[in-house]
Amino acid sequence: MLKVNNHTKYPFVAAIAALAAMGELYRLKNLLNEALDKGHTIDELNSAFSYMVTYIGAPRALNSLNVLKQICLQRQPNRTALVEQEIEHLSTTKINSAQSRLSHHCYLAIKLGALAVEDNFQALLQAHLVTCLDSQFEAAHINAVINSLAIKADINVAMRANLSFAKLLERA
Repeated sequence: MLKVNNHTKYPFVAAIAALAAMGELYRLKNLLNEALDKGHTIDELNSAFSYMVTYIGAPRALNSLNVLKQICLQRQPNRTALVEQEIEHLSTTKINSAQSRLSHHCYLAIKLGALAVEDNFQALLQAHLVTCLDSQFEAAHINAVINSLAIKADINVAMRANLSFAKLLERA
């Protein structure tokens, strides 16, 4: 099994955020399975969905969390009650720096993936890209996220992010 390291986690979670924001639950299920197969943990993915609530809304975040729950139950049918309790506990726990399961770069990537879904978030997306660059999230990291969005999520989302990033670089 190929393990995911810290430098490959953030493009993955950005694509997950984009699919969750789009409500593409079938494709999200496939990507979540792939993420778990490559070493992401349930805690990390739950943290990602908890963080996404702000950007994609509670209904889509909860729908996405239910997809994760279904996957967990399919993978460990003997642990049904325990998995349900774990996910319920995790989904009601506030995220703070002490409980965070993801790196700062992952949170930046999640927000980038979620904001790139909607046309009307262009100004927020550009402001977030500035924040990314100010936070040591290098241009290469942003390009990796954009490539992941194109490959794993949606080409239009990737093009929107790429266009915003190109405009930002033009002004720099």
